[in-house]
This record gives sequence, C-alpha cells and structure tokens, in this order.
Amino acid sequence: MEDSLHVVTDKLVINDRTREWCLLSYPDHPKGCPNYGKKQTCPPFAPHVQSYFDFTKPLFFVVVRFDLASHVAKMKEKHPHWTERQCRNLLYWQQSVYKVLREKVEGLFVGDNFKVTYIPEAMGVDVFETCKNVGIPIERNPQHYVHKIAMVGM
Repeated sequence: MEDSLHVVTDKLVINDRTREWCLLSYPDHPKGCPNYGKKQTCPPFAPHVQSYFDFTKPLFFVVVRFDLASHVAKMKEKHPHWTERQCRNLLYWQQSVYKVLREKVEGLFVGDNFKVTYIPEAMGVDVFETCKNVGIPIERNPQHYVHKIAMVGM
C-alpha cells in the first residue's frame, strides 16, 4: 500500500450532485448504497463541506493506494474457482485499507482542532475532479489501484 498527503485548499471541487451518486444503482443494489438515509455520515444527513470545515484554513486529502490488481491475482490463485467479481469483492480488503487510512490520519493530525471525513462525497466534494487537480491518478472503475481518501481540515 502506498499513501500520500495533498493540500487541496484551493483545488477542491464542490458539487452537491456528488451526494446523489450514493443513489446510483450497482450490482445487487438497484437503489444505490444501503447506507443512504441511514448513517449520519451519509447523505442526506452528512453536513455540507462548507459548513463542516473552515475554508480559511488548509484542507488536506490523505490518500491510501491499494493494489487491487495484485489482490485479485492472489485471490485467483487461492480460489481458482472464484469469478472475477468474487476476487474483487471489497468485503475481502476494504476494512483493512480503511484501517490503514484511519491510522495514517491519526498519525498525521493530532489535536482537537482537526476534523475528518472518510466520505468527502457525502459532503458534496467531487473527489474525482479534486484528485485530478492535485495529480492523484484515481480510476473511476478501478482495475489496478483503489485510492481511499480522507479529507482533513479545521
């Protein structure tokens, strides 16, 4: 896993339509994410980014890059009868990647003044466009690497 820290203060792209991405259907979830309208960190409950962070202070993306392609290859070797979809299933890798991300955030930012979100899209941040602005090579439908991103500010 590779990780990085990026200042996004004046490169942040805000688009409230990102909050609606949670409602897009995906395999086995025709109505979108099952957390929508249930978790406080998800839309419509998640606060707007402008009301959560102080935009007069620096804002950061903390990024952890996970090598999905290598993971899939290992899973195929371990479970040769599994489908591609089974090998890519986030249930087998996502929690460990989020743990690394949380530990990275906690190691970089200490103190009560810092705030963090692990779901910037829920607050209206267009993560794809912001990543493009700061040079993070994020893939929309990852084949090689998955980037998990936390946004940190005051």
